[in-house]
Amino acid sequence: MKIRRFLTVATLVVLAYSLTSCNKEPEQIVLTGSWGIDTAKTALAIIYNQVVAEENPVALNYLKENKNRILAIIKKPEVLAFSGTNSVVLKSEGAADIAGTYTQSDFYFTITALPFPKGLYGASDNKLLELYYSKEHMMSLLYSILTPNDPPASVFDQLIDKFEGIGVYNKLLLPA
Repeated sequence: MKIRRFLTVATLVVLAYSLTSCNKEPEQIVLTGSWGIDTAKTALAIIYNQVVAEENPVALNYLKENKNRILAIIKKPEVLAFSGTNSVVLKSEGAADIAGTYTQSDFYFTITALPFPKGLYGASDNKLLELYYSKEHMMSLLYSILTPNDPPASVFDQLIDKFEGIGVYNKLLLPA
């Protein structure tokens, strides 16, 4: 996942650099509008401690069996609608819309909303928009689906070394 994030950032840097070469003005990154989830590109990565996995095979099996369930959670919201007033609405089918705000610095941005009080980080190149889900956020998602019959959260804390997600969105032609 770290490599994917590095490659994404490197691609955006190369893109930004190439747009400034040949005496062209750099293209302004515009988030305003609606962005739809690209379910094929949205992904998650889990790196676990092999020793802890051998001691807790039930927890490792739980992760394997629920990977798609966790991935489905990060595929929401399905639509991000950014306005020119630095507000954003996260829209998910069958759930209430979540209103938030965003701040932008070049091609990076941060969304702050009730489910993301510490902020949700992202980047865009005007064609794709990516949201980065930290280990802390992903662990919170995992804890939310655990039942009393599942291994305790403390086992997953020991088991999981890295746990990250990335939500990929495409610009929609529809108005925000």
